[in-house]
Formats: sequence, structure tokens, C-alpha cells
Amino acid sequence: MEYLHPDDIILNIKGRSKKNIISFLLEHLSKRKRINKKDKKNILKAIMQRESMGSTAIGGYIALPHARLSCIKDIIICVGISKEGVNFDSLDEEPVHIIVLLLSNQKNAGLHLKTLAHLAKILRDRSFVQKLKNIQTKEEAIDLVNRQHNLLK
Repeated sequence: MEYLHPDDIILNIKGRSKKNIISFLLEHLSKRKRINKKDKKNILKAIMQRESMGSTAIGGYIALPHARLSCIKDIIICVGISKEGVNFDSLDEEPVHIIVLLLSNQKNAGLHLKTLAHLAKILRDRSFVQKLKNIQTKEEAIDLVNRQHNLLK
């Protein structure tokens, strides 16, 4: 959870497509100087390439788009919450409401996979996802995520 900053939780994210939502999250990270603006296009390309191999929407209203790139120095997590839902080609054919973008350095495959597995474990709890979907503030989101994280320790 040390990689999730409250300012990287975006409530009421708008967008109709997978690419649109991912672009929005990357623009947010660029504005916060978490990624370099000049790398945004390559990051989007890498994520969409991964999506073309199979959707990262795992069902239960969750998508975990991710990529490992040399331009990323450390783990970056950005969460978008959509009240309306987004078509993400989910395995269960349901719209996605929680999008957790994970970026890491190309050389950190082990840490990337470990973080991805931990995120999936946290997001497997349907009650947690429902609460997260309906939160009103970033502070509520961080508190909820921290409680869920502590339950799984």
C-alpha cells in the first residue's frame, strides 16, 4: 500500500472506452509528475498491447491494466472509480467500476507480479469492491483500502 497515494485515487472517472479511461489515468499521472509526459504515448501503447493479448478486466467490476517499462522507476498505482461503469471486455461481460492501473520498471518482474497478486487478492472481496464503488471521498477510499490491506496481512 506504500505505492498508493491518496491523490492517485480518482473518483467519478468518466469515459466510455478502455483506451479512454487508461489515457485519462496516464494524463493524471503526468500532471502529478509521477510519469514523464513524453513517455505517456509509449506507456499507453504498452498497456493496450497487453490488453490486446487478453483483457485485464478480471470480473467482479474490476480491471487491473498493467505494464512494465524501462521509463518507470518504481511501482506506480493509480485507481479510477467509475459510477457508470466502463466496457473493458470483462470476462464476466459486466461493466468495470474499479480500474487499478499498475506500472513498474521492466527489470522488476518479481515485484510487479507480487504487487499485481496482492491487488487481485484485495479486490477479490465483493463486499469491499461494492463499498469502494460507492465511496464519496478519497479519504474514505484510503481508509477502506488500508482496512482491507490490514485484514489480509
